Amino acid sequence: MSKRLTTWLLIILLTSIVLTACSSTPKQIVQYEGDPQMQATITVMYSGGLNFFNKDYGDLFRAKYPNIEVKVIGAWRDVEKVREEQKPDVLLLSYEDYVKLTGEGKLYDLNNMITEDAFNLEGVNQDIIDFLRQSGGGRLYGLPPHFDNQALFYNKDLFDKYNIPYPQDGMTWNEVFQLAKRFPVEDGVSGFKTAHLSSLRYKMETSQGLRSVNRKEMKVTVNTESYKKLFETLVDAHRSSTLEIKDYGEEVYDSFITGKSAMTVDYYYYLNNNIYWAKTERGDDFHLNWDVATAPVGESNSKATPYFIFGNIYTVNADTLEAQAAWELVKFINSEEVARMKSRTTTNSIPTRTDYIYNPEGKRMEIFYKNLNMDWALRENNPKTNIPDNFYVILGAIMDSEFMAASRGDKSIDEALQSIQERGQEELDKQLVEKSKKEDQ
Repeated sequence: MSKRLTTWLLIILLTSIVLTACSSTPKQIVQYEGDPQMQATITVMYSGGLNFFNKDYGDLFRAKYPNIEVKVIGAWRDVEKVREEQKPDVLLLSYEDYVKLTGEGKLYDLNNMITEDAFNLEGVNQDIIDFLRQSGGGRLYGLPPHFDNQALFYNKDLFDKYNIPYPQDGMTWNEVFQLAKRFPVEDGVSGFKTAHLSSLRYKMETSQGLRSVNRKEMKVTVNTESYKKLFETLVDAHRSSTLEIKDYGEEVYDSFITGKSAMTVDYYYYLNNNIYWAKTERGDDFHLNWDVATAPVGESNSKATPYFIFGNIYTVNADTLEAQAAWELVKFINSEEVARMKSRTTTNSIPTRTDYIYNPEGKRMEIFYKNLNMDWALRENNPKTNIPDNFYVILGAIMDSEFMAASRGDKSIDEALQSIQERGQEELDKQLVEKSKKEDQ
């Protein structure tokens, strides 16, 4: 071989090595299907700690991957601090943290791992997948096995008894309260029950796209015609006893469970914590004949329910040295196999795999997947806000007290809204000053 040819071959070899290194963005080559006998040690963030992780997923995962040791970080406040100091391979993130870490390039891009043959996403609600892709700039960095949404729960026997038509999907709040008014208060029946006024009001605000604060100008904005209509609806329902506002606290069952209220709106967990729990406790003595319709909507956006929220989003740390094993855990937790096993019992949240929601009584559980308003969720879950964390709690208390004053007739609704705006602005200004002082220290 000539010296010139040898030189050219060496140049070509070196060039190919450099190009290969530059083109390999993932730090490891991750296979789509891992070897069940692979050996690795990974660390996962799991809020309940080791015992809860083992109960939820750990024992099942070890049965499939006996040679992968999983360590658990059980409690944290600062996700970024845990990521930097303890370097977990798998992170459980809120939506806010998902957006933040994705934007900073600190999560592993899962697109190359998810292929049609390797991990089937067809059974997962596509609105949720599309939402996460949109949040990740068109790429997917995490998978959530569960999410949450609200529904309108109603007592079919009460509707039948008083010959009142069942609630329909897509009803506005005003239509729901008009329906609730048809139940006879004199019989000890309320048309609608809520545990807390503030939570009900927030649901109504959310459905109508109302914001109590202009986040750009940092101004409280409740003294408006839209809020006036909302307050008029609530005050009218409360004065007529159509609306029952009662926190049952230590009492065993609320009035919907005991058959004294015809309707309530709540998240999916109401099934597990109230309805299924009562059925387990009372057995054959429990006779609630219930079903669900989509949660009430706003008049201007009657085709979408804005109550969608995430639980945990499972992600892989971009700096992991065990990407294959970490992906196997994320994939397993979000798999059809696990969803099928979990569907045999009730849970506090809704599986993203739509075929595996717990439904032993054949109820209309598909409504929890209907009309998810992702555009609203993108806006509402934007973590970039300068409003102090505690402000909305105090504003809610102010709004509650002014509402009750209007409901008693001590104030007009206009006076109540004006007072909310003034008191709320005073509180916001005070908290912003305090927040600024803390940041300067």
